[in-house]
Amino acid sequence: MPGIAVAVGAVIVGGPLFALGVGVVAVLALYELYNLLAAYRPLRWAGYAGGVAIVAFAWAFDRNEHGLLVGLAVGLGLIAVAGFIVPRRTEVTVRMAMTLVGLTYVAVPFGALVLARELPHGGGVVACILVGTWVFDTAAYLGGRLWGYRPIAPRTSPNKTVEGTLAGAVGGTLAVWVAGLYMDWIAGWQSLVLGAAICAAAYMGDLFESMIKRDVGAKDSGRLLLAHGGVLDRFDALLFTSVTGYLVVVALVF
Repeated sequence: MPGIAVAVGAVIVGGPLFALGVGVVAVLALYELYNLLAAYRPLRWAGYAGGVAIVAFAWAFDRNEHGLLVGLAVGLGLIAVAGFIVPRRTEVTVRMAMTLVGLTYVAVPFGALVLARELPHGGGVVACILVGTWVFDTAAYLGGRLWGYRPIAPRTSPNKTVEGTLAGAVGGTLAVWVAGLYMDWIAGWQSLVLGAAICAAAYMGDLFESMIKRDVGAKDSGRLLLAHGGVLDRFDALLFTSVTGYLVVVALVF
């Protein structure tokens, strides 16, 4: 509950406080991802610095999308520099590639969340993304526990079921539609399309992180949140829904 209250407060305030909070979470998620990929020896300092640049520039530039792209370019440059200066070039290509995975999988989506907040009615846009993501996760879990018996992705995440996923999709889509009823900038049908897109992205985000963890033999991404696992475990769906929600809102509304 305290975490939700902090998140809601940051969304309402927006501006540098929101960007700072997003940046901190992005760095923590990168830390956990690079721990999962430790066998490939990612160039960590370049990934962290590039992730901060992506989130910071996405907020600081007047044309926010350009800022995100500039931040990504800075990150690529830092990865190249890190590759040049490593004492030994053994598997340097793999090391740079794994570092870049962090920027594209973690930092760019968090940068997209900042882009969403900087849109007109950005607080409402981010609220829709968060509501759709959280309700999908919760409804999918409860639906799976109550009715689930057919695995939907047994090789990647055996506990996820068709019934749970459908419950999450219905619940998440309706939640975004209900949220949209209190917002005058989005029509009802647009809320339904946005909600459905967010739910599809949330499902893919969950599976994507599960695939990485299964590949490296990890149960959780980390222990930063103690019994709740790692930061990446809590935000895996949001990494996909932030980008999807931003693109869908821009395409349909703005």
